[in-house]
Amino acid sequence: MPASKAKKAPSNKIVILDVAEELFVEHGYRETTVSDIAKRAGMSAANLYRHYENKEDIAAACAHRCIEKKNAAMRDVLHKRKLSAAERLEEFIVALLRYTHEETQNRPKISEMIGVVIHSRPEVVHTMLSNLQSMIAEILAQGNAQQEFAVENVVDMSEIVHASIAIFCTPLFMQLYSLPEFERRAREMAKLLVQGLARR
Repeated sequence: MPASKAKKAPSNKIVILDVAEELFVEHGYRETTVSDIAKRAGMSAANLYRHYENKEDIAAACAHRCIEKKNAAMRDVLHKRKLSAAERLEEFIVALLRYTHEETQNRPKISEMIGVVIHSRPEVVHTMLSNLQSMIAEILAQGNAQQEFAVENVVDMSEIVHASIAIFCTPLFMQLYSLPEFERRAREMAKLLVQGLARR
């Protein structure tokens, strides 16, 4: 096979993150050691430390990848055609809930890693919140442009909207209700928000 068509092997940094995420999902953050990660990645701990200073660095990088994946899923809602701003806001909230619920059900131990990152690297979480609020602001701006909403400051209002839907995107709360019940509540919240945002 020509070199130009050969599949490029993933970098060591990518391999480390792939393996670390697998182990965090299987055993949890606290039960996983740097030596465990290095061993499964097929390298020495010394080689691993050339790329990451410690386990917290690895967790922060894994969390960043998880956030990017979540953001990509949420952006899909922003790019759906033929939705009013009200419909887009409702679909955004429900998509956020479904994503969080699925992650919590399928990868329950990953929340331990997120908890560590919130404590040790809050800037990673602030980036996630900022990205979600930017997407909400985009929906609010669409509503203003289409004369559905009357929002004076979409940035400030995006923070308020995000705070009001926090229960639907926080893993800790995902055990409170079944997914159908959560979806019902999410749609009711969306309707309430739209009423408050609507142009009079």
